[in-house]
Amino acid sequence: MKTKIQSFFQKPAIKNLSSSLIAIFLGLLIGFIIMLIANSQNAVAGLGKMFKGAFNNPAGPVRGIGQLLYRSTPLIFTGLAIGFAFKTGLFNIGASGQYTMGIFGALLVAFLGGFLGILQWPLAILVGALFGAIWGSIPGILKAFLNVHEVITSIMLNHIGVLFVNGILSTYYKGIIIDNATNRSHPIPKNARNPFVGLDKVFPNSGADIGIILAIISVIIVYFILKKTVFGKELIAVGSNRHAAKYAGINEKKSIILSMAISGFLAGLGGALFILAPSARNLGNNYTLVNTILSQGFDGIPIALLANSHPIGILIAALFVQYISLGGQYMQSLGFKAEIVNVIIGVILYFSAFSLILGRSVTRLFKRKKKVNKDKPQEEVIKESDDTDSVETLELGGEVK
Repeated sequence: MKTKIQSFFQKPAIKNLSSSLIAIFLGLLIGFIIMLIANSQNAVAGLGKMFKGAFNNPAGPVRGIGQLLYRSTPLIFTGLAIGFAFKTGLFNIGASGQYTMGIFGALLVAFLGGFLGILQWPLAILVGALFGAIWGSIPGILKAFLNVHEVITSIMLNHIGVLFVNGILSTYYKGIIIDNATNRSHPIPKNARNPFVGLDKVFPNSGADIGIILAIISVIIVYFILKKTVFGKELIAVGSNRHAAKYAGINEKKSIILSMAISGFLAGLGGALFILAPSARNLGNNYTLVNTILSQGFDGIPIALLANSHPIGILIAALFVQYISLGGQYMQSLGFKAEIVNVIIGVILYFSAFSLILGRSVTRLFKRKKKVNKDKPQEEVIKESDDTDSVETLELGGEVK
C-alpha cells in the first residue's frame, strides 16, 4: 500500500500539480495576511470577493465567465510561448516584443488589406503570428551561431520592438492606422475583426470570441508536438544537452532557431488575436503609441512557471490568474486599493517561481523514507511491517521515532 502511495506521488503530473497547489496556497495565505494589515475589518469579505472572481459581475455569472475567457486569451498564448521555450531548454523573455510585433503585423493587414475580402481576417492573424516568429527567431539565430544568451538578446528586442513599431506607425501611417488626435490606432475595420462564432450569444457583451477557441486548439497542438512527435523530442533533447544531441545526429542549431521561432509565433498569434478582438461592445481594440513594453509577455512567465511549462497546465494557470484578477477588481468596493490587489496577485505569482523546487521537495520526502527502509536490516523491516501500530517514522530532519 505504501509503495503504491509513493509511486503515485512520484508521477510527474502529480508532482507538478502538488507543487503548484502549494505555491497557490502560500501565495493566498500571505496575501490574506497583507489584507489583514491593510484593512482588518474587511479582510475576510475581501478574500471572499477574490475567491468569487468572475462571479462578482453585476450582470451575472454568464457575462463574468465570458470576460474571464476573453481576458485570459492573451495570457494563454504568451504563457504557451514561454513554456514551449522552457521545455526546449531556452528562456524566452522576449515574448512582449514578439507579442507587439504580432499586433503590428495584424494592424497592417487589417487597415491595408481591405481588398482581400474574406481572406483579410485569417491573413491578418497569420501575418501577425509570422511577425512574432521572425522576431523570436533572431535570439535563436544569435544563440545557435554565436552562442549569445537568449535572455540578453530577447530583453533588448523587447525595447527595440516597441520603438520600431511605434516609429513605423507614427512616421508612415499617421492618419491611416493612427488617429492624429488620440495617438491611438483607429478601431479595427469590422471585416478584419475576430468572429464571435456564436460566443456572443452564449456570453453576451463579454467580448468572448474565437480567440479562446484558437487558444485551446494551440494548447492541444503544443502538447502533441512536445509529447507525441519526434520533432518535439528532438527539441527537448537539444535543450537538455546541446552537445549530446549533436553527437546523436540532431541538428542542434536548426532546433534552437525553430524552438525560438515557434515560441515567437505563439506570442505573435496572441498579439494579433488581441488587437483584432471586437471586445465587449463590438467596437474593436486599439493600440496606443506609448514607448512602454506591453505587460502581457512578462505575465506569461509566472503562468508558465506555475504550470511547470505543461501546455494544459498553462491553460489552467492563465484562467486562474485572470480569475483572481477579476475578483481583485471587486475588492476595491470594500476599501482596498488597486495596489493591494496587485500585491496579492504578485505574491501568488512569486511563489509560482518556486513550484519546481516545492515539487522536488515532495519527491524527496517519499524517497528519503524509501531509503531509510532500504538501509535497515531485513528483519527490522519485516518487524515494522508486522506491527505498524507500534512504529511511527517521522521524515523531518531525518529523525526516527
